[in-house]
Parts: sequence; C-alpha cells; structure tokens
Amino acid sequence: MNKDLKYYLNLPYKTVLEYEPDDKTWIAYCPELGRGNCYTIGESKSLALELLEKSRKTILEYALAEGKEIPEPDFMDDDDLPSGNFIIRVPRTTHKKLKFEAENEGVSLNQYVLSVLSEHLGFQIARSNNTKLNESDIYSSNKKSKVDDSKTRYSK
Repeated sequence: MNKDLKYYLNLPYKTVLEYEPDDKTWIAYCPELGRGNCYTIGESKSLALELLEKSRKTILEYALAEGKEIPEPDFMDDDDLPSGNFIIRVPRTTHKKLKFEAENEGVSLNQYVLSVLSEHLGFQIARSNNTKLNESDIYSSNKKSKVDDSKTRYSK
C-alpha cells in the first residue's frame, strides 16, 4: 500500500482539545504525532481545530518529504480492552470505611469505588496535562457530606 499524504490525512488520529482559562484560549493537539510537535492555540474551539488540521498536514508533508517514520493511530478493538472487572483485596477496616461512605452517599459500594477511582484518575490526567486544578474548588462544588468526617468513628 502506498502511504502517501492522503493516506495519513485520512487516518483517525486522536485530537485533544483543552481550554486554558488563564489566557482564555483553546489548545488542540494530536498525541500520536507528538504533543509538542502537532499542536495549535486558538481563541475558539473551532479556530484551534481548524489550525490543527493545517498543522497536521504540514507536519505530515514534512515527514514524508524527509523520509521520517510517521506513527499511525493506535486502533483498539473492544476485544483488546480489559473486561472491566477486577478483584481487589483490602483490609477489613478499609472495606468497612468504604461501605460506610457508600451508604452515606446512597450508592452501592461498587458505584462509590468507581467514583473514587474515576476522580483520582481525573486528577492524575489533569496533573499530567499540566491543567490547573484546585482540589478545594472541585470538592467545594460537590454535595456536602451528611456526616462531619472529623467526628466519624468507624466501629465494628
């Protein structure tokens, strides 16, 4: 197969769009082509995405002209994904605390643990993307707990 510019332009490269509140701009980039190589900044989402398409084309043209290796997007089929189920062993006291918090929120233990894991992953992703987040801002927007945790005792 001839891998020319048209071939690469038609590949489904991942596009990431992030808002930068400090300067009120949008950053768009293609991680597979290198976040530091293929990125643009625009005053609107549409401008950032439009500029990204031009940048992607320019980078691909240059790489082809120079005979550089061009990474292709990772194609992940549903068959390649993990099942979504895993078993974790925790101390009984941790299990009890998690159960208490889930009941306090009115959700199942599974839903509560999923929420905690997802929130933690969100912080990790934001941190790795250098997104400015204040945990206090995020937690202050959440529903207040029905129980003052500083006075909560977990007993058998």
